[in-house]
Order: sequence, then structure tokens, then C-alpha cells
Amino acid sequence: MPREDDETELHHSVGVTGGLKKQLEAAVAANETLMKENQELKQEVGRLKAQISSLKAHDNERKSLLWKKLHSNPDDRNTGSSGFVDSENGYPKPSFHELAMRKDRQLEAPKPPPPSSRSHQKEVNENKAKAPALAPAPPPLPTKLLAGSRSVRRVPEVGELYRSLTRKNANMENKSNMTTTPLLAFTRNMIGEIENRSTYVSAIKSDVEKQKEFINFLISKVQSATFKDITDVEGFVKWLDGELSSLVDERAVLKYFPQWPERKADAMREAAFSYRDLKNLEAEVTSFKVNPKESFNSELKKMQALQDRRACWNKV
Repeated sequence: MPREDDETELHHSVGVTGGLKKQLEAAVAANETLMKENQELKQEVGRLKAQISSLKAHDNERKSLLWKKLHSNPDDRNTGSSGFVDSENGYPKPSFHELAMRKDRQLEAPKPPPPSSRSHQKEVNENKAKAPALAPAPPPLPTKLLAGSRSVRRVPEVGELYRSLTRKNANMENKSNMTTTPLLAFTRNMIGEIENRSTYVSAIKSDVEKQKEFINFLISKVQSATFKDITDVEGFVKWLDGELSSLVDERAVLKYFPQWPERKADAMREAAFSYRDLKNLEAEVTSFKVNPKESFNSELKKMQALQDRRACWNKV
């Protein structure tokens, strides 16, 4: 007895150590994969840092070019020629804020008045003599002052057009409300006619008329069917399904025959299906063999599944 206890404890300890060894190997493999992923992430971070540094350098270059362009602005040259900025005389150049203030002042300055009619006519005649006639320029947009001083013009034609359109829409709405109820009834009747005249319904009606004798023959066969062996039921159900497959729609056609024994036919089909399932289960159980290459747990699961199916059929 003590030797048997020692052997069982030894086997148990060996199994436990084997399981721990497998867990340790799985943990080591997972650790290796995590280290590889960490290395790849480090490389990706380094690559992104290099991209950020290159983008920063590019941004700095663009800023320097913009600063140079602002200093070498043509407005600065004009101001230098006018005497405000003179590098030859040794005056210091204005700062960026002074240039911005000068630009704002130039923008705020009022526009020059339009030329007189005589000078304008002379210029137009000279332009016509020099170049061919061009399309007329679009009219200038009104300024804020002119827009504020002028009043809004009212066009009576636009108002009349709007009133006529609103009247037409109101009349159309009234007509549509008056005709909604007869339209609904007409569409329902039309849908019913389409359904009655469809190819599907016509095919069912033709089966009912042409296959009447054949269906009555099947009804008599099902009503007089009595079996002692389940294999005969299976063969009869197979023959019945093959005969009914010639119809367009079995359920739709048999609705026109109230004497059809639907419950008996369904019961025979259910019995035949159960018999086939049991035969398949028997074949699986008899052909089951333990595969030594697969694990012991997988084989036990297969056996348990077959046992559960058998227990379900025993309950039935």
C-alpha cells in the first residue's frame, strides 16, 4: 500500500512538473515575441523622430525665406526711393512693425476720384485707335458708404412672379389632397391585379388544374400508408418528396386541396429524419478509432460529444 501511494504521488508530481514546464515554455515564447515587438517599436520611434527633425529644419528654412522676402519687399524699395528710407544716406532701416503701419496707412488712404468725362472720352478714343474693341468691363462693386446711402430698389415684376408661383403651388397642393384617397384605392386594386396575373400565381393555378388527379393519387397513398418497419417509412418519404418536387411550390399548391393529410406527412418526414440521424450516429460510433498522434484531451472530447448525442436520443 505505501508503495502504491508513493507511485501515485510520483506520477502526480511528474504530471505537475510537465504542466509547469509547458507553461514556462509558453511564457518564454511570449516573452521573446514581446521583445521583438519592443525592438520594432523602438525602431519606429527613431524613424519618426528623424522625420520630425527633418520637418522642423524644413520649417525653419521656410521661415527664413519668408523673412528675407519681407525685407526685400517692393514697398520698401518705393519708400526708399521716396526718401523715407535711404540706405546710402546712412539712416537706419525701419523695423517690421513700422512697415506694417505704413502699409495700413496706404490701405486706409482714400481712392483718387474718377477721371472727368472729357479726359475719359479722350482716353477711350485713343484706346480704340490703338487696340481693337474689347468686351465692356463689369460694373464696379458699390462701396460700403454708397451701399449705406442708397436705398433698396423694389422691382414689382419680381413680386408679381413670386405671387403667381405661390398661387400655383397652393392650387397644386389642394389638387393633390383631393386626389390622394382615390389614388390609394386605385394603386391597391392595381397591385392586386398584378399579383393575380403574375407568372408565379398563374403557374400555381395551372398546377392545381393539371395535376389534380396526380395529387389526389398522392393523397390516397399517404392516407392508406401503414408501416411496421422504419426503413419502409424512410423509403416512402423519399419517394413522396421526389414526386412533390415536380410541383412549382408544394405548400402553395397543396393549400387548394383541403383533404391533404399534412400532419401525417409531416410526422412521417420527422420519423425518417430521426432515423437517418440515428444511423449516422451509429456509423460514427462504430467507425471511431483513437488516433495516437492526437492529444488525449481531444480524443476524450470527441468521445464525450458522441456520448452526449446518444444521451439526447435516449431521452427522446
